[in-house]
Amino acid sequence: MASQSSTTERDDRRLVVVVIPTYDEKENIADLIADILSQQPKVEGFDLDVLVSDGHSKDGTQEIVTRIGAANPKVHLLDVRERGIGVGLYNGFVHAIDELGADVLIEIDADFQHNPSDIPALLAGIREGYDVVIGSRFVEGSVNKMPLHRRILSVGANLVIRTMLGLKRITEITTSYRAFTKEIFLKVDPETVPWGQEKSFIAVPVFLVRMIDAGASAKEIPMTMHPRVRGYSKMDFSRYIRDIFVFSIRSRLGLEKK
Repeated sequence: MASQSSTTERDDRRLVVVVIPTYDEKENIADLIADILSQQPKVEGFDLDVLVSDGHSKDGTQEIVTRIGAANPKVHLLDVRERGIGVGLYNGFVHAIDELGADVLIEIDADFQHNPSDIPALLAGIREGYDVVIGSRFVEGSVNKMPLHRRILSVGANLVIRTMLGLKRITEITTSYRAFTKEIFLKVDPETVPWGQEKSFIAVPVFLVRMIDAGASAKEIPMTMHPRVRGYSKMDFSRYIRDIFVFSIRSRLGLEKK
């Protein structure tokens, strides 16, 4: 009887796949995977897996993930063979759903700017019934240790998008630390998100906007954000700022496909 009960409990849990888009992250990836999986005891009702969606790194990132995955079936590698955070995220999401059977997805940066200890709070929101739960730097209880210029960029980018699109309920549009259900992801037309722009992070805010357009119920939770301490940033800040303004203006004029 105890064995049957245990099986039922396992069957009731939802599979969460944490998708990490990477390119040349050998300094961070092993520690990040370990920290993510260490959250498992704190997420009742969910099973955590990790999918590293890699842009064909040449620094040994893939070899590290392959070695970890050989010893731990909860760790997976997808060689996307293209660079760009959008390509990595989209291909990772699709692979997580189609090949791994994900019920819930989490996107997280590979550079430790996002704290894996916030994962239980993200999943608590999913458990409450929200379609998407957003790690926010702008709600009470958040901790933002980023340099001043990055904080200014974040505030400005979020203000522009929220104002131009009339988004009143959400304060954090641009961070790529979110949990969301498979169902809401599948409601978003991939043609409406610029997943393929290699040097731009514009896919990150647009994806959230499209989930909201699709009727997503959304919740923000406070998160802790740290500056990168190892590796190097792949963001082209001038390109990102330009893309934020172009997307916001085109959306306001009704020129963006929804």
